[in-house]
Amino acid sequence: MSFKNKFKNFLIFLIFTSCTTLQYENKKINLYSEKYSEYDYIETAHFIINSPDILYAKEISNIVEKYYFDFMTETNLFSFIQDSPYRIIIHPDRETFIKKTKFPYSIHGFIKDKTIETYISTYTHCVLSHELTHLILKEYLGDNIDFHLWLNEGLATYFERKTCIEIDILYENIIISLPKEKLYPFSILFSYRTYPENSEDLKKFYAQSSSIVSFLIKTEGSFKFYLFLEEIKKGNLIENAIRNIYPASYPNLSIFERKWLETIGK
Repeated sequence: MSFKNKFKNFLIFLIFTSCTTLQYENKKINLYSEKYSEYDYIETAHFIINSPDILYAKEISNIVEKYYFDFMTETNLFSFIQDSPYRIIIHPDRETFIKKTKFPYSIHGFIKDKTIETYISTYTHCVLSHELTHLILKEYLGDNIDFHLWLNEGLATYFERKTCIEIDILYENIIISLPKEKLYPFSILFSYRTYPENSEDLKKFYAQSSSIVSFLIKTEGSFKFYLFLEEIKKGNLIENAIRNIYPASYPNLSIFERKWLETIGK
């Protein structure tokens, strides 16, 4: 092979590899999914989106960047810098999703290794707003978030409710319809490390946790909520975190619980 042809081939290789990999700090990241190499990609400021439907992926890319900005605004977490872009894999339909992931029919999406996998449906935007919150919290708070299931799911469901009207109505009706005695006492809710097994209890868990998060953000503001997350990052217990950040409003857990109950008319 002549030097001219060798040089031409090298240029082709250089152009191809530079277009399909992303240098992120000290990491080289493949824009194509190693697991689903046949899927195309869209790259944004914070995400790599892989899907066989590139037009849908483009639409989703704008949506998830908005979700990302909304999260930072609501939590005042603008100091957070992710370690690498989050990958979102969107399969063309539920059947393909089940076949490729081996997940059960009832699952709409999941997270693994900083990657969200889901499929095109009327619930896609709901899944993404929820799971994106989990990704950010896990990276920012580390293993500390594992000790606060209500906060992890509460904040994720809070954002899901903001993007999904049907989910918001479902959980709002649960809070409205349940008498005070049927709601989780805060001491019990905050102690959960695993999910309630009963489906109705699980719905109540999501509804109440997201309502408490909403209460904190809306009544005390995003900056204090950021400081509250900082307390969790330090490894503090919920009661100590609440007392440290909201001493005038909620000097103890019982006052915090009573004021939340008052806002929901209980």
